[in-house]
Amino acid sequence: MSKRIFITGAGRRLGKTLAQHFLHQGWQVVAHFNSACELETHPALTAVQADLSDPASIRALCTQLKTLGQFDAVIHNASCFVPDAAATDLAQHIAQHQNVHVTAPVMITDALKSQWADDAAMISISDIYADIPNQRFAVYCAAKAGLQNWSLSMAQRLAGKVRVNVIQPGPVQFLPEHDDAYRKKVLSQSLIGEELGYGAIVQACDYLLAARAVTGTVMRVDGGRFVANRYDQTFS
Repeated sequence: MSKRIFITGAGRRLGKTLAQHFLHQGWQVVAHFNSACELETHPALTAVQADLSDPASIRALCTQLKTLGQFDAVIHNASCFVPDAAATDLAQHIAQHQNVHVTAPVMITDALKSQWADDAAMISISDIYADIPNQRFAVYCAAKAGLQNWSLSMAQRLAGKVRVNVIQPGPVQFLPEHDDAYRKKVLSQSLIGEELGYGAIVQACDYLLAARAVTGTVMRVDGGRFVANRYDQTFS
């Protein structure tokens, strides 16, 4: 029987790339998406919709997951990345980030507590901002730091049953709205100095899912940006 993995935020970007990768590897993939799913239909793909900023929607997703059998792996990838200056309602802004990055992973993991396969693994996608915060995204940074800290607690709680690790991406993949000046400045703050692409995160996930001696680890996949220097927080 093929292995089963659940990936949040799998409708596009990094999550889509991860879902496609594991489908190609022969996994059964349960792919969560919020509003849009760019994945093509596949016999091994189950797409599930939920708004992870809404606790009621998270609860409905958890109920659905309980009907899908055992899971060999979970990747908490879904993310909300909004600058504080763009918030029109600060309380809602805080709740949105906390629900997506902390509440949803906590509730999903609790829902799956009796559905872990042998030698299961869980990965949380945090951010280098969890350790070197950016004041423009203070609420986002705090939420990612919460995800990271909770994940390390889960490595303790689930010891012997589920290996739990964290990946801290840096700017591995630029978005279309990032102009040349932005890209050059970011890459100048990297030791590798190249756009690594989503494949860098896929490689890290493959390693952490297979490495049976690794748990409670925070892995930086940032081209060395964390140790290159401290970034300028003011450029846009």
